[in-house]
Amino acid sequence: MKINKHVLTLLFSILLLSAFSQNTSFSKVISPYGNIHSASFSATSIIKQNNNYLLSLTGFDTANISTNVKSLYFAKVDSNGENFEIINKYNPLDTNYNDYFGNFIKTHNSGYCYLGDITWTYDTNWFPQSTHFIMLFDSSMNNTLIKHLPIDTIPEIIRNIKETHDHGFIIVGQRYANDYQDNVLIIKTDSLGNQLWKTNIATGDLSAGEQIEETSDKGFLIRGYRFSIAQHYAWPFILKIDSVGNFLWDHFFGSVGINGDASFAITYEGDYIVAYGYATYTYTNNSDWLGRINIIKYSPDGTEIWNRMYDTLRWDNNVKKIQILPNNDFIVMGSSVAGLDTNFYATLIFKFNANGDSLWRRIYYYTTNFTDENILVDNILNSDGSITACGSVDGNALSPYQQVWILKTDSNGYAPDMNSLGINDISKGNMGEVRVYPNPATNQTTIDYSQLKEEGTIHIYNMLGQIVYKDKLAIGSSQTKLSIQHLKAGLYKVIVREKGIIKGEVSLVKE
Repeated sequence: MKINKHVLTLLFSILLLSAFSQNTSFSKVISPYGNIHSASFSATSIIKQNNNYLLSLTGFDTANISTNVKSLYFAKVDSNGENFEIINKYNPLDTNYNDYFGNFIKTHNSGYCYLGDITWTYDTNWFPQSTHFIMLFDSSMNNTLIKHLPIDTIPEIIRNIKETHDHGFIIVGQRYANDYQDNVLIIKTDSLGNQLWKTNIATGDLSAGEQIEETSDKGFLIRGYRFSIAQHYAWPFILKIDSVGNFLWDHFFGSVGINGDASFAITYEGDYIVAYGYATYTYTNNSDWLGRINIIKYSPDGTEIWNRMYDTLRWDNNVKKIQILPNNDFIVMGSSVAGLDTNFYATLIFKFNANGDSLWRRIYYYTTNFTDENILVDNILNSDGSITACGSVDGNALSPYQQVWILKTDSNGYAPDMNSLGINDISKGNMGEVRVYPNPATNQTTIDYSQLKEEGTIHIYNMLGQIVYKDKLAIGSSQTKLSIQHLKAGLYKVIVREKGIIKGEVSLVKE
């Protein structure tokens, strides 16, 4: 059969145009109510729907600006970031929709689910008095159910939801215990949001569960954050529970300081990758907020596989999401202060291979004014290898000051208004790298560090900053074994110095 040359040319042009359009990148801000200054909005989740993206939004709309409470919206935007359309909105008077991230999910039947809190008041400690709700939608985003979970007299906040293998839902959040302690809250429901069981786990201080995933053994992995009022320190953590909420094990991360937010992802082999903002003590001023990105890989039983530190020192590192790619590479998305001279927040996306070797880092922003915030909180992977992410831009020159931000990269992570600076992989022996194992430990632990060229020291500090152990380290050594039987159960900081200069530090949990 003879094919017309002009037909072939036309077909090739169409295919080329289609391929090009799939790789179109953009960076756009959207204000649902135009330039009304107080009508600020942020996007909290993004889902792919055919050739469009669905977004969950919270913000102050024209009906509720005067009452200073947030409404909940769902919107649709096409794959080029155009044709923004509000498709659902919920704005009851005198209540406030909390804007936690990652609570808008796709369900097994091509429908959608949203989890949230409606807050009507606050207690004397500003802990919100809230009603938990689950919304279900069909494939066209028609609302099919709004289910309110049983109201508890003890204040609670819910933060994340996932669908389980039985098509029910697992929910994680925070439950008030006393003025100095909150516990991790877990709720299991059926497919219609009816509560099946509920429990809470004490991890000490003010703790909250912020992310939950079902594991291959039908248990659950939870990521949370713990803050100490007394010491003014904060640590992310993961904990594992079985299918009915019984505690199995946990790991706390970071130094004795203000460590940044974390996220985790489960690989195709069932291992766990955790990333968070590590607070370093190698800088003299405000060291709680200065740090790197620490990434750790665990086997399903909680055994550490590898532990690596990345990037240059940055202020206020936080991780928002980890995505596992089909080839087992993974992407870490987070945020930090872009620089001391500019002092605005930007979003960072890192790409690594399955072994944790760094591939690239990109920095994204829309505005660069002093104290502006460019924060992406959720993303999805497109079939062509590109990433589409959503969040918000808080800009001094914007009206309204907070607007929805949608960004799409190409397959190499490039997008408009971003800066590519490469990535520094901090390998063992470089600044900040000290390993301790086992950790947690009961009687003895081992400290690894890079080989000392000068005489060194090791110090262990308790939560009050008091030295509870110190010793000299010999020139040429790279490891020491410690007996910790004399230490009380708790969290400690281990610092290794060479000729008085800090080589690195690590947290140690004594059981």
